[in-house]
Order: sequence, then C-alpha cells, then structure tokens
Amino acid sequence: MSQLKELNLARNQLEALPTEIGLLPCLEVLKVSQNKLTDLPDLSKCVLLKTVEASENHFTAFPLGVCHSPSLETCIFTDNRIESFPDEIHSLRAISLILNKNRLLSLNTVNLLRCERLRAVNVDDNQLNHDEIEQFVANAPREIRISFDGNVAPKHTADLQEMGNDSSKSKSVTSNARKLIGQSGPSTSTVNKHLEMASKSRVLQLKGTGLKKIPDEVEQLAGVLRNLELSENKIREIPVFIGLFSQLKQLHLSNNCLESLPDEIGSMKKLEILNLGGNKIKNLPDTIAGCTDLRTIDVSSNSFSEFPISIIACLQLDILNLNENQIETLPDDVSKLQVIELSLSQNRLKTLNSSNLSKSHRLRTLRVDGNCLEKTEFARDLLESSTVSVITYDGNRFQLKDFQDLPGYDAYQERFTATKRKI
Repeated sequence: MSQLKELNLARNQLEALPTEIGLLPCLEVLKVSQNKLTDLPDLSKCVLLKTVEASENHFTAFPLGVCHSPSLETCIFTDNRIESFPDEIHSLRAISLILNKNRLLSLNTVNLLRCERLRAVNVDDNQLNHDEIEQFVANAPREIRISFDGNVAPKHTADLQEMGNDSSKSKSVTSNARKLIGQSGPSTSTVNKHLEMASKSRVLQLKGTGLKKIPDEVEQLAGVLRNLELSENKIREIPVFIGLFSQLKQLHLSNNCLESLPDEIGSMKKLEILNLGGNKIKNLPDTIAGCTDLRTIDVSSNSFSEFPISIIACLQLDILNLNENQIETLPDDVSKLQVIELSLSQNRLKTLNSSNLSKSHRLRTLRVDGNCLEKTEFARDLLESSTVSVITYDGNRFQLKDFQDLPGYDAYQERFTATKRKI
C-alpha cells in the first residue's frame, strides 16, 4: 500500500481511521465522507496529499491532523458540527478551505489569515454574525475569496463579498462595512415617514434600517399595528411597551442582538406569528402562554441549550422552529406539545425521548437532521403508534437502511406515503 495514491473510504460508517493512514507517502487523495468520524490521524507524513474530503461526518472540532500536510490544496468538511477554528489553523497549507453547513461561531481571523497559501474560503450556512464576517473581510488580502451566505445575520452579503474581493483595501473598508450592516441607524425623518405610512397601512416596515433600539415613537401605534417588521437590525432589547400592541398579529425581529424577551410579550393576545430567528436568546418567558392565538414561533439560530418548556403552554401553536441551537434532550412534558410541525435540525440532540414525544397527538412533521442521534432513538411507539407522518433525519449516527430496518418502520412508511399522495 506504500504506492497508494487515492484512498476512498466514504459511506462505511467508520468511527475512526487507523493511524497507519498517516504513513502513506504517496497518498494524494483521501475521501472519507459520510462516515461517523470525529477526528483524523496525523497526516503530516503524507507529503503528497493534495485533497481531503471529509463531509457529512461527526466532527465538532477542526481536525488538527490536516494542519501540517505540506502539499494540501483542498480541504472539504461540509455538513459537520465544527464550531470554531483552532489556533493551529495558521499552519494549514490548503489553498481552498470548505466548511459550509457547519456550526461556526468564529473564524479565528487572526490565525486563519496566517495561512500562507489560502485563496478560497467557503463558510456558507454557519452561525457567523456580522462582526465575525466584517473582521475577516476587512483584514483579508484581496487574493482571498470568501463565501458566507446563509449565516445568522446574512444582510448585505453581496456588498461585503464585493468588498472582500476589492483590490483597494484600506481603513475605509471597515467603516464602509459598518455602514452597510447598519451601525449608523436611520434618520428621524425616515422613521417618521414610516410611522406615518404605518398609521394607515397598519404595517410598520423598518427591516434592515440600522436600528439599535425600537424607537419610542413606535408606541404611538400600539392600538393600530397588525404587522411589525424589525428584522436585520442591531436591536438589543424589546421595550416593555410591546405589551400594549393588542392588535398585533405578526412580530418579526429576526437577525438582531436580542438575548431575552420581556414578560409583557404575553399581553399580545392576537399575536399569531413570532419570528426571532438569528438572535442570542436562551429561553422564553412563561408569560408567552398569554399569546393565545400564537400559531408560529421561529427561534432558530439562537442560544437555547434546553428545550423551552414555556412553549408547551401555547395550545394553538402549529409550527415551532428550533433549528440551529444547542439542545441536547427533550423534556418529558414534550408529550403535551400541541404543534403540527417541530423542527430541531442542527442541534446537539442525543435523545428524542420517544416514549413521550410519541404522545404529542397533533405532531405530523418532525425534523431532526444534523444531530447526534442513534437509530435506537426512533423507538417503535414513535414509528408505529404516533401521528408523525414525516421525519427528516439526515446527518445523524445512522444510515437510511438502518432507519428502514427499525421496528415499526412499515407503519410509519404507510403514513408517509399517504401524506405525499395528498400533497
């Protein structure tokens, strides 16, 4: 095997690679995608290695084993669970680095930009905020191209991308980027104009205007507004007067800097849609049960480490989106959850608490892609006896065939097929 140039071990459910792989002096291509790997052996002695493909595995940390491969050109770690780059990343010799569909919160710009040969970085569909992206764009040399679509705060991606590829790098780049992502805020006249229009249309649209706080003047519309759109700003808190919006049906605050909600949120009896995706929220107040007409809650891409129990009291809720958080388990009270569609993709789930989840009698769609689930978590009662007719489960610790072999799968498949026919 000393003359081996390409090694393809993809789709084998491997949990580890032997250290001997690192002793193959002629190896040029290593393909280990779609396994269950959490690390790679030291590849520094693979002196001719040019390509490493390790997508769809279980990496939670960037593998140091590739950092010292002297001839490495392409490094692909798509669809893993990597959250940051280690300081050792500066030793990476790769020309192209691809980590889309991970959980990156940081680029470790100082060390990543020390990679001497780096020319292309793809970090689409991660959890990077504006500041992380701006820091990289402002400091990267013009020959490095970066793609960062689909992150926590994706506003003005095209503008930042253009600056990242501009040849005229200077201090003005940072100031321009700050302006693009809304540091300056809208003028008073602009806000007043929107307020005047909203008094007639009952819709206040201040999306992406650079707001750092909700203007006090908005309170004047408390008894009028039906739809309040404040997404893609820099708002850090919701004022308590939000509870006065007795007629509000839709509240959109995605991609801001919120860490919590005021108790007064529960006073909005007619609220139907609450969109809080892309913030830093860790929990929801118990008072949210007061939103008795609430149908949809989107709290994806936040900082939940536990399932928000307070949501269970929302009896009219149809859709709950908790994608891209850090939830590891589901509580026993999940049996009382009233939702039709539950999305928990790209969390850290190790258990589904199937015995209780299967008792959620309105649940029809369950999305748990990109977690840490074993096939045994999909117990017979969930597949055979529950009302769930659609389950998405890619990127966990089992393959499609494993799922099809589970007890109760045939009953689930009948419900799934019937649902697809209706569509």
